[in-house]
Amino acid sequence: MAKSCNQKGKILYLERMLSETTSEKPVSMQEILTKLEERGIRAERKSIYDDLETLRDFGMEIHYRRGREGGYFTENTKKTEEDSSAITNEGEETKHQEAVSETGEITAKATVQKEQTLSGRVPAPVPDQNAENKKELKLICQNSAKKKILRTFGPEVVCKEKGADSFTVTVEAVVDKALFGWLASMGRNVHILKPKKVAVAYRDYLKNIARDYKGIDK
Repeated sequence: MAKSCNQKGKILYLERMLSETTSEKPVSMQEILTKLEERGIRAERKSIYDDLETLRDFGMEIHYRRGREGGYFTENTKKTEEDSSAITNEGEETKHQEAVSETGEITAKATVQKEQTLSGRVPAPVPDQNAENKKELKLICQNSAKKKILRTFGPEVVCKEKGADSFTVTVEAVVDKALFGWLASMGRNVHILKPKKVAVAYRDYLKNIARDYKGIDK
């Protein structure tokens, strides 16, 4: 897709949209694309996924809720800042100090999340209600991959122990090359159990890549 004007402002518009959301009023991927289009910005879903990860890298806590009324949302810090200002004006020093303490904890948490993100994680595509080829996948994973699974698909996913060093998890994802690329980045730590057709498609994807390197050592 050819780039449209104002591409540099895309992530700023996205940040503004997210800052106006709540857990009760999330924004869907289609709404994001529509609102950007209204501003003369054409974007693909993959570029929005990349922008979401960039915003997460900088400490923005972006969540995703599945379901008919699902979508992306984040905590609106504007109200918190206004409340802190009001407390200061009223001279309630103790409450103000508590608010500053809470802010410090939030900032520290964001810093930790940024460090975790910069540790080499490759984001998986986030499922969208309107996306085609969205499937429910059952994965078996090594325990060492649990943190990455939770950061990628959300803390609400249920991990079930399987043996001493592995667990299974059921997630929703769009089955495409972006997903297969993420699976490849996880190496032997994540395997597809179901559906079998997706596992076969992923195997063929790896075979095609391996075929491109055939004979390279000759």
